[in-house]
Amino acid sequence: MTNNLPIRLAAGSGPTFGVDDLACATASHLGCWEEEGLDVTWTPVHGGVAAMQSVLNGETDASYGGLGPVLKFRAEGEPVRIIVSMARALAQNLIVQPAITSPEQLRGKSWAIDGFGALSHHMARLVVRALNIGEDEIDWQAVGPPPERIARLLAGSIDVSLIRVEEATALDSDANNKLHTLLGFAELKDLVPVQPHGVLATTEAYEQAHPEQMLRLTKGMIRASRALNDDFENFRKVYDHHVTVKVDDEKVHDIWQKERDSGGFAVNGELTNGHWKSQMELFYELHSELPEISRGDLIAENFVAQALEDLGVQPGQDVA
Repeated sequence: MTNNLPIRLAAGSGPTFGVDDLACATASHLGCWEEEGLDVTWTPVHGGVAAMQSVLNGETDASYGGLGPVLKFRAEGEPVRIIVSMARALAQNLIVQPAITSPEQLRGKSWAIDGFGALSHHMARLVVRALNIGEDEIDWQAVGPPPERIARLLAGSIDVSLIRVEEATALDSDANNKLHTLLGFAELKDLVPVQPHGVLATTEAYEQAHPEQMLRLTKGMIRASRALNDDFENFRKVYDHHVTVKVDDEKVHDIWQKERDSGGFAVNGELTNGHWKSQMELFYELHSELPEISRGDLIAENFVAQALEDLGVQPGQDVA
């Protein structure tokens, strides 16, 4: 495609990508956005709140981050909307100190999160609620992105944290520490079936002024998710290039298989009514102080709809 259009994306994952963010890395690394006629410039920031704020400040045009910050900003009156999902859940494990051997022992423990309102906090609150533990029974500590949380776990100055699955796998395999996985990827999916995940979002003004960029962004994102879902070699190629945490080949394949089996890849852009009804209900259960908004306020549905007309609908869990 000729006449590539520029777009500036804020990356809430920071300077590195993990499995949770791999669809964005794939869209760039495998040329999905370039083939759709987009020239993407990444600006790394720490967390979805900072990513969305970067867009509101006019520093970037669209953002990748968790769905929670977009919901919160919109509920507070900011003109932001979700364009497309880049995942359907999180690929994370709950890592704990060796003395913690059961979920009941999480009461009173210190739990590291990126920041209050961040994706890690959103998911942690859902986990605690599913375990029938009161949020006031947890010592929440805003520590920062995964490297900082892992450092605190290794130093023994924090008890618990949700960690990217590849990082958790590396920690479990390292005999130099005694940290362990209390709840794995699959167990967390059973415990919290509807999980927060990454989305691409922008302002209403940018959406209305640049519909072609938004459509190309959406199509590239869906194509990237399908590339990951359909072919382990694509997953492996992008993982090797972008993910700094290295694990054995067999374990990389296991991560991919679990993601695929659980329907983690948003092969149709995941804007289905049932999924987002559940997401919004869960969000407002956690944030009852915020005014409720409608799906139409939050989601720009036309770009995924047009992308699926052009690309076709692929069998998957995010089929309307």
